[in-house]
Parts: sequence; structure tokens; C-alpha cells
Amino acid sequence: MGHIFFITPSSPGSLDKLNQWTFRWLLEHGNMAEDSTLYTCNSIESAQSLLESALIIGQSPSLIIFDHADHATEKNLAFSKELHNGIPESWIIEIIPDDMPLPEDSRDDSTFWIRRPVSEEEWCATLENVLHKNCSPQWAKWTQHKSFRGI
Repeated sequence: MGHIFFITPSSPGSLDKLNQWTFRWLLEHGNMAEDSTLYTCNSIESAQSLLESALIIGQSPSLIIFDHADHATEKNLAFSKELHNGIPESWIIEIIPDDMPLPEDSRDDSTFWIRRPVSEEEWCATLENVLHKNCSPQWAKWTQHKSFRGI
């Protein structure tokens, strides 16, 4: 399974509920919890440090959850772009305010944007998609390709 990062630079603690729902979902899906490590990062700097440590030893995160809180700052948007460009093999889910417009370059099939408030049902459905059905964004793109015939 791998590393799961919860990054909340603008509002520490805002992802506590998602963290709990994620852990419960992992426990309910066989041995996924045994093979997972959940990290909470309250700043971009701590997230960069932990992500760098994981990548140096060759362990890309399975999932990164990035919370934009009540508004997206330029620093957060720049870091988000850095994540997408630097770790394309990892799922990145961005939690955004209800009134935030999606960036123009966000039409990628491997990008997840979830608007606040997030329900447990919606979150579990998202986890099912990114951690169980499509283990990486590349796999999701391949299975959605029109030439995919199934195995």
C-alpha cells in the first residue's frame, strides 16, 4: 500500500476527520492498514521534508491529500503544481473551498478535486477508486484509454 500524506498548511487539524475515515477504510479492506503509514504535515516545509525522505529511499506515496482550507494561497497553489509535476505516480486529492474555481490546467483524469464539505460516503468512494480500483494515476489513464479491452 504505502505512505499516505495529509497536508494542511493553512489550517492544521482540518483533515483529522478524513484521516480517521481513511484509517477506518484501510482497516475494513484486508491488510491495507498493515502496509500503510499515515503522515500529517501542518506546513509545506514539513511535507517537502517528509516527501523527500520517502522519495530518496524509492517509496512514492500512494496518496497525498492536500487541503486548501478556506481559500487557496499562491504558495499552496505553487506547491500543488510541484506535487503534480514531481510525483505523477501518486494520487493527489485536493480539498478545496466550495467557491474556489478549478485551475484551467486541472482537467487531467488523474486529478481529484473535492469541494468542502466532504461527507464520509463521498470520501470512502474516493478511496475505493484511488486505492483499490486504480492504484496509480497511470493505471487509471490506461484503463480509461479507448483501446483498453480488459484482461
